[in-house]
Parts: sequence; structure tokens; C-alpha cells
Amino acid sequence: MNPRASNGAELLCHALESRGVEHVFGLPGTQNVLLYDALKRSKIRSVLATHELSASFMANGYFRASGRVAPLVTIPGPGFTYALTGLAEALHDSAAVLHIVGMPAKGAGKKYEFQALDQEGIASPLVKRVYDIRRVDEIPRVVSEAYDLSLSGEPGPVLLQWARDALASNLSHPVDEISPRPVGEIPVSDSRIKEAAALIVAARRPLLFVGQGAVGATGQVQQLAEMLDSPVFSTTSGRGVLPEDHSLALGFDIVRSEVSILNEMIRQSDCIVAFGCKLTNAGTAGFQLDLPSDRLIHVDASEEVLGANYPARLAIRGSAEDVLDRLIPAVKGVPRPPAGGWTREEIGIWKKRLRVMPSTAIPEPVVYGVTPPTADSFFTSFRRVLPRNGIVVTDSGLHQGLVRRHFDVFAPRGLIGPSDFQSMGFGLPAAIGAKLAAPDRPVVVILGDGGFAMSGMELLTAVREKIPLTVIVFHDGRLNLIRLQQFANFGQSESVDILNPDFSMFADALGVRYALVDGNAEEVLQNAMDSPVPTLVEVLVGDSPAIHLLRAKGLARESARRALGPGTVRWIKDWMRPRKPARGRME
Repeated sequence: MNPRASNGAELLCHALESRGVEHVFGLPGTQNVLLYDALKRSKIRSVLATHELSASFMANGYFRASGRVAPLVTIPGPGFTYALTGLAEALHDSAAVLHIVGMPAKGAGKKYEFQALDQEGIASPLVKRVYDIRRVDEIPRVVSEAYDLSLSGEPGPVLLQWARDALASNLSHPVDEISPRPVGEIPVSDSRIKEAAALIVAARRPLLFVGQGAVGATGQVQQLAEMLDSPVFSTTSGRGVLPEDHSLALGFDIVRSEVSILNEMIRQSDCIVAFGCKLTNAGTAGFQLDLPSDRLIHVDASEEVLGANYPARLAIRGSAEDVLDRLIPAVKGVPRPPAGGWTREEIGIWKKRLRVMPSTAIPEPVVYGVTPPTADSFFTSFRRVLPRNGIVVTDSGLHQGLVRRHFDVFAPRGLIGPSDFQSMGFGLPAAIGAKLAAPDRPVVVILGDGGFAMSGMELLTAVREKIPLTVIVFHDGRLNLIRLQQFANFGQSESVDILNPDFSMFADALGVRYALVDGNAEEVLQNAMDSPVPTLVEVLVGDSPAIHLLRAKGLARESARRALGPGTVRWIKDWMRPRKPARGRME
């Protein structure tokens, strides 16, 4: 029963409370003042963002850091459309985001209603489902269903629309609550577990591949890996499921490793077991990862994921936690084959080979204030002062590649960034959500000045909400990843230079601490992480000799194209391309 609820808005808040919701992110507006009035009297903490896009990223970061849902609350119309990129990001990131929004206005046969849109039609491709609440007595059931769906199978965004009459209606009698039910429990047949165990135990050289869906099973993954002496590699979102300083952790990431080397290792494996991997473009290095179907066991909570891009010899639908709970005892009960598997020395050699920068990598910039002035020096200092359980959040841009290349992750959910959608502006608001979700873990966001320009005013949210956050801005005055791509292709850049504020004055104006990395990186970073208030750390970045060389090569290439014409250049490239000799007898 809901004896305290006097109207639909309060009933909705109670329905969220019954599911354990502690935070919501969003903005109040004319259409949802009733809901915010009810939130004020609830146990739920409402976090006001500067705009709805940031609020959607906060909800994403909250889920990614905790596995719990913090709903996104907006008005219909512009509030709804501002949040659309956040819904798309959540869809690609497998992040459970429950977007609660008013239904669009509908008149009695009138056209051009105020802020009216076909919200369901617009959002449907971006969410798992659109739910409508039209009557007050529907609220407990619909909220419960929408909440459960956001978490079930592959987590993702769900849109929940309410009619004003449903929220405004007074309750003439108590409405029954819907009892929470466990989410994510998917029955797995004993025969599938036995078959998987038999294949794994029969393998001399198994490999484990873990993604974001395995972040809740870190202990079980480590136990299975150690039982099998199996190396472990991961998607970017799965990094830290096995600490990357563990002797079995390969530390693979597409920006720090040649895919061909990992594929060489996979060819020497006779069983690859993937836990919680969606096997997306980003998770498989643009589908370059070679996962032979005759050796692949794929475990995932989503039926749609299984077999979508990589067919498997054995596909098991279930959460990594549930499957491993049953798989580990089954593996223990079967004798292992004789020696001939991976040795720790051999795995160490593979780890070193997988830490060589790819030949296709974009050149790195100079990072000032550290000695030598390189990204590796900076992140070595950063890793020394960040506790093992720290969470690093990135934005989209050149800095993200530097983080992924040089930073080792020692804890699950320890690296959070935009995945296959790569939204700029994600970093700072997502870090705010992550810190609220995991207040006992240090949270540091690293972003470029381009991403900071998009959502830097969320520092006001961090100050107002008293969120102790370390914000590291790589200051180069450019959209540098795009600039370097332009250099590689044309030898020159266009529309990538940005104007930054004086970050010291900006921080002072917003009420946050400021520090510049200038020969004292570890001290600056340690003080920032120890601070009880938000701290903005500026890191100056410039062009390296490798970047100058990239530009020179691009200029030469573009000059040749202009002088010879594109057809001639294509002919020369084709003529210079190595060819296999013709088969047959040589005369």
C-alpha cells in the first residue's frame, strides 16, 4: 500500500523509492512542477544539471559506476530532445537509464500545440521500450515494469511518459505497490553448463574475454582464470574486471596494442570464453578481432547479442555472475588435461608484445610539466597517486586514447567513457554521476578542452552539490584528434582551433580549486584527490616532433594529389602495392 501518497506524483516517487532509487538527475519545468514538488517530500535526492544532455550523461555515469538506476527527469518538448543524445549513448554503452518525461501536449483537434512532438516515434529507435502512464492506478505497475526492463538482459534506456492527469489525480484510496522482483535471473539449462565445462576443461590453452557485462563477476572471473591458468583480455569497458597488474591480465586495448598480435595469440588458443561482451565495433577493434566460431563460447544476458556479429560454438544466455556460479564447480569436477598449456613466462611475453603502440596509432603530443614531457610520464605519476579502486572517467577525444594507452585499470568499473557512440561532453557530467553512485571511491575525470567547453559549466553542479571531484583538463586549444586526422590526410587543419578561458580565473569564478601541473605532477594530483571540494587541474599539451612529421607527410601527400591528380595517385599506389606471384610452374 501507499498510505502516504496523496496524488499521482507522490505515488510515482514512492514507486521509485520501492525499487531502491536514491537519486534522479534532470531539470524542473512548467510541465513537471508537480513531480518536483513530490520529489521534495520524498527520500530521493534530486540533482539539478545545467541542461538535460548533461543530466542524461550523469545518469549514465551513475549506472556505469554502480549498476544501479538513477532516473533522468525532463519536461517534454525541448527537455526531451536535449536528452536524446544521452539516450543514444546509453543504448550503445548498455547503460540502464530510465527517462521519465511528460507526454506531449494534445489538443482537441487543434494543430500546432505548444512544444508537441511525436516523442514515442522519435525515441523508439533509441530505447528498449516506451511506456505510457495514463491513469493514476497504473503508476506502480508501469514504473516497476519500466525499471525492470532497463536492467534486464542487456541494460539500456527506457522511456516512461506520464499524462498530467495521472500525476495530478488525487488518490481516493490506497494503491497496491508492486513487490520488487530480482532482475537479471535467466534460467540456464544444466546441459549448457556441462557442455561449456567439458569444452573448457578439454582445452589446453583457453582464453577468457570479458566485457562490461562481467563487472559484477570480478572475483569469479579471477577464480576461473587462475583455475585454468588462462590469460584474460577485455573490451575497454571491461578493463579492470581482472586487475591489469595480475599476471594473467593481458591489458589489451585497441589503442595500445596491435590487433594482429592478439589474433596471433587467439590462433594458438583452443577455446575462447567471452563473458558479458556485446562484441560491438569498439569492443572488437572494428570487427578485426578474430574469434573462430568453432572455438568460441559466448555468455551474455541478451538474446540479441548472442550470435549478432560472431557466431559461437556454444551460446549461453545468462548473466556472467549466474553462469560462473554454476560453471566454476562444474569445471572443478572434471580432470584437467595433461600439461601443455600457457606458462606464466609465455603469458608475460605476450603481455609485452601487446603493450607496443600500434603502427597505425596517431602521434602523441608533448605533455608539459612532467619529465620527460610525455603522456607516459604523466600517467605514470597519476597511477602512483590514484588508489587501486579509483574511477577514471574520460570524454571523447585524443585524451581518451592517451588514457587507454598509458593507464592501467586495477578495479572493475575503474574506467568509464563513451563507447560506440563517443559523445563529446560526456566526461564531466558522467563523473558527477559516478561520484554520487560510488562516494567511497575517488573519481577523476580526464578530458580535453573541447569536451570541457561542451559541459564545463557542470562544475557549478559539482560545487552546489558538494561533490569532491578531480577534473583534469588537457589544454591544447584545439579539437586535436580531428586536427591530427586532418594533418594525416591533408597536411593542414580547418575549424579545429578553439578559444579557452583562463582556467585559473574560470575556476575561481565558479568556486573550485585550481592547480597547474608544472614539474610537480604527483603533488598536484594527490592534493586534488585529497581535496573536499571540486578541483580543476590544468595540463598543458603541445605538438611533438612526431606531429610535425605527420603534418609534413600530409602536406607532401596533398601536394602530390594536386599536382598529379587523384587518378594518377591511385595508379601509383596500385602499381606500388605488393602482389602475390601467380600460381603455376615458373619458366
